Amino acid sequence: MALLPVIKYGHPTLRKRAKLCQAGEVTPAFIADLIQTMYAEDGVGLAANQVNVDKQVLVARDLDKNNLYVLINPKIIAQSEKKVVETEGCLSLPHLQAEVSRAYKVEVRAVDPDGQPIHIKAKDHFARVLQHEIDHLNGILYIDRADLTTLVWLEKKENGSGDEEPDRSPISLQEVQQRFLALYHKKDDTIVFHSDQRTGPTSAAHNA
Repeated sequence: MALLPVIKYGHPTLRKRAKLCQAGEVTPAFIADLIQTMYAEDGVGLAANQVNVDKQVLVARDLDKNNLYVLINPKIIAQSEKKVVETEGCLSLPHLQAEVSRAYKVEVRAVDPDGQPIHIKAKDHFARVLQHEIDHLNGILYIDRADLTTLVWLEKKENGSGDEEPDRSPISLQEVQQRFLALYHKKDDTIVFHSDQRTGPTSAAHNA
């Protein structure tokens, strides 16, 4: 197994809809690497395009039930009218957090690595994780759905005693883009900050 580099905001792959794929195209080695990378980064989910792989594949953890899912070609087929606002972050947008409104319940269809159909009914935190990761596969980032007035930059600063404490500083999206250019990208990199995808409610045929 190997750790995979997680690409950062501004990388063009994050703004592309990942390609549908057959289960046989997704190797056990890649799945193992994706899972290992998620755990190493202390994440609860990771989409293939976050490691610059153009496939509709994600891994996600249901912390309440201690389950790990590998989903290929996942699609939200239903969601609740009830919405919940919570703070989100992202491995591809380190240092950032913002409040995002998402459906409290969702139903997801996908296939597993063996090509078998999966139907998941999720609620609360796991529903949020699935919505976040499926958005990734469609070129959508959580900042596209966030209340940008709640956007904050997180970093540790020393207090008067010499100890480090978390500092939460309000920041604009333009300032975020400038910082990501300086921190994560080279001068000649192709940069794509904005999405062509619309950021309305995630597709749903019926309410969950």
